[in-house]
Amino acid sequence: MTRKYHRFVRIFYQIRATAFAALFVAIGIQMRGRGYGEIAWALLALQFLVYPHLLFWRARAAADSLKAEHANLLLDCLLLGIWMSALQFPTWIAAPVFLGTALNNAINRGWRGALGALLAFSFGALAWGLVAGFKVSPQTDPVAAALCLVGLFAYVIGLGNIAFTQSRKLRDTREALRQSEGHYRIITENAGDLIAMLDAEGRWLYASPSYRRLLPEAWLEIGADALAHLNAEDRDATRALLEKAVQSGEPQKFIYGLTAADGLAHEFQATAKSFSHAGAARIVLVSTDITELRQRDKKLAVQANVFENMAEAMMIVAADGTIVSVNRAFTVLTGYGEEEVCGKPESEFRTALQPPEFYDDIRDALKRQGYWTGTSWCRRKDGSIYHEWRSISAIRDAAGRTTHFVGFFADVSQPTHSDRPLVR
Repeated sequence: MTRKYHRFVRIFYQIRATAFAALFVAIGIQMRGRGYGEIAWALLALQFLVYPHLLFWRARAAADSLKAEHANLLLDCLLLGIWMSALQFPTWIAAPVFLGTALNNAINRGWRGALGALLAFSFGALAWGLVAGFKVSPQTDPVAAALCLVGLFAYVIGLGNIAFTQSRKLRDTREALRQSEGHYRIITENAGDLIAMLDAEGRWLYASPSYRRLLPEAWLEIGADALAHLNAEDRDATRALLEKAVQSGEPQKFIYGLTAADGLAHEFQATAKSFSHAGAARIVLVSTDITELRQRDKKLAVQANVFENMAEAMMIVAADGTIVSVNRAFTVLTGYGEEEVCGKPESEFRTALQPPEFYDDIRDALKRQGYWTGTSWCRRKDGSIYHEWRSISAIRDAAGRTTHFVGFFADVSQPTHSDRPLVR
């Protein structure tokens, strides 16, 4: 499988291959007629026609392709320093070559790159001079000089185009980021949920405007302890969960309570997620006010407890006739378990020892006046007979449509129910 490499590796490969091909021609013109042997010409071809492709292969195969390319640029400087020294420093070849290599390194690594290019180029020239002797002949073949100057001009224009393209991409990216931040800010500042950003110690970095409907501005100051006003019993647990979110990187869900500026107690369901920004841990905390939901749950729990523990049997039936719920007293009275009746048609459990018209009369009364009360003899699941008092009411919505029927039952055979009216 081909290793993925940095895009700059291909860009500089294309630049290097083109520039070195042009240098091959220019240096060949400079060398022509000056007594260079076959080995020099072979080295020229190897350096300027083969070498760029070998460097590209090396950088592509490296574990860190960009780092390998930086090393390639310094190697260019070293080898070109040797060539310029071997050619006796022809001015209009040596100057463009040095400027080009220095620009390459400066673009990639700033002033450090430019300094590295100078040192590598100088070291290469010095090494050749120590081996073969220092000779300086600044005369440059006019054609070679012209070719190098045109090449340097084209090279600078190419680098400028690359810089312009990168600058435009950066500008477009910043604009897109600015618009994205604007969109997220609009969402955040108009969200009903509480959205906050905290540092690793739980201090405020940002609080959405929805916080200001609950807490005074002084509590939300940047750098203040965001957990200081939580209920005492929730504070330590919440801090521990925030620390866990930072250490594990996993979202943490929890519930906490606090007393708002108006003195009312609120409960929140929260999710904390950590991320890293500029090397520092940050926590995004999204909290939903569940106060009304929790109060409703508590109310429903009380109602369910009352329903389940009523002395009288109770049945709730949907408008379509499906039994929704029965309580414990119903099971005791009729002998039918909750799992036997819930979800099934009420018509399957009509235990009254009455003709079908009896239930038609009940249905008509519920349509007319919304309730019915009466007594009848009924049969339990085990076949035993008892005298039952029953009261049924229709439950209607705001539009007047019947949604449920609620029925109460009692065994009036028992003395405790002897005071109930017997309606037949």
